[in-house]
Amino acid sequence: AFNFVRLVLHPDGGVARLRIYGTVVPNRTEGECDLACVTSGARVVSASDETLGAKEALILPTKALATDSRGVRGWKTRRSRTDEHHDWAIIKLGEPGFLTRVEIDTATFDGDQPVRASIHACYTELESPERDTECFWYEIASRTELNANTCHKIDVQLNDVPFSHIKVVIHPDGGVSRVRAFGQRVAEIEKEAARECAEAAAEAVVAAEIATDSNEDQSATDDVLTNDVSEKPATPKAARSPPSARAKPQTPQKQKPMPRVESSADETSESTSLHKKSKKADKPEIRKKKAKKPESINVKPEAQFSSRAGELILSLTSPLPAKKRSRTRSRADDEES
Repeated sequence: AFNFVRLVLHPDGGVARLRIYGTVVPNRTEGECDLACVTSGARVVSASDETLGAKEALILPTKALATDSRGVRGWKTRRSRTDEHHDWAIIKLGEPGFLTRVEIDTATFDGDQPVRASIHACYTELESPERDTECFWYEIASRTELNANTCHKIDVQLNDVPFSHIKVVIHPDGGVSRVRAFGQRVAEIEKEAARECAEAAAEAVVAAEIATDSNEDQSATDDVLTNDVSEKPATPKAARSPPSARAKPQTPQKQKPMPRVESSADETSESTSLHKKSKKADKPEIRKKKAKKPESINVKPEAQFSSRAGELILSLTSPLPAKKRSRTRSRADDEES
């Protein structure tokens, strides 16, 4: 690839024009770019008419100016006399890509711009879609009204389908200065997808290595535990205590109810007396000093004394309380009276 050309004249003289034909090496940039620009490798394959302006001007990177020559200002077709007439120009993109938006610029064209314009796209591996019989054109931008000296930005339909060529259709005729198609290259998207797959595969490998290391650590721990258990002396079966002799937790035993036995009346009375005695035995003994009652002397009436001494003896032996006893009179009292 070359980026400079030197023209040498021998020995001298003049040259009117210098044209160099070839394929432009695209200036690759990451992300969204103008795939219909000459710097991206695009070129105009064919056009229906270019009487008043060259078709190659559609893909120039600079903005058109009124002072530019006819071949640089833009693509322009001659006037038609029918309303159904339309002109077209086919542009091969620098690389196949997914388009997001297009721009139709009518700068330097005031009054001679087309009335309407639409954009179609297709995918083919051939240089010209006209040679591909199986090629099909999709309308990615419907007919849009065009104004003079205006850059029209149109969103693209079917932005998830890759395309290699676009066709600019103007109705019925006129001039267009620039056409731009922005999108992302298919190769770049495939590269990103491959990078994502590689990253996912690397993550899977790392996860597998971590899982393997953890399994090895677990197996090593199990081996150490197994060796520790095998080194301990095994106790003979005779020395082992049977399961019945092992200590069991003592649970509180519930008192069983006493069986009911039917008894006769005598046995019932005896049990009642025994029950009362047991209650008395349970109570603490409280000793109380009780006043002894004077023992009464039963004296027959025929044996009573008739004298005063007999009345005194009878009063002393009476069972009545002391406070109610009448005062006995002595013989001295009688004599005084």
